[in-house]
Amino acid sequence: MRTKQVRPDKLEFEYELYISRELDKTKEKEFIQFDFRTKKVFEYFLYKINVETSIDPSKNELKFNIEGLSAPSLDISKSGTASFQYKFYEFKNVEYSLVLLKYGKGKAVFTIKISPKSIKITHEPAKKFLKVFTNKYNVS
Repeated sequence: MRTKQVRPDKLEFEYELYISRELDKTKEKEFIQFDFRTKKVFEYFLYKINVETSIDPSKNELKFNIEGLSAPSLDISKSGTASFQYKFYEFKNVEYSLVLLKYGKGKAVFTIKISPKSIKITHEPAKKFLKVFTNKYNVS
């Protein structure tokens, strides 16, 4: 008699992106932080998400291409999600096109509006591979 194969639950999204307005105390300057995380928790290492960034302030376009994961350079074992953070200092209080690519193929285009008090998603694609949060206190 064969045992039934157990498969992990299929995740709705592979990645999460947390967008928040922060203050760099050393530079005394505000920035928009883009904090990418995997939904999957890795048991032995804290992997790094490899992301290629392309920011075009003249077109109000922010492009992030998720290229995969890389192993940490340290030998210390630690569990957790893989992550990548990007700090965008030269922002304006306007709408931006947020283009998210996965391996240069899967594409999701969001529109975010940055105002002095908040960051809001004004357009979300129907098909996407990640969930975007604009409140930094949303924790998975």
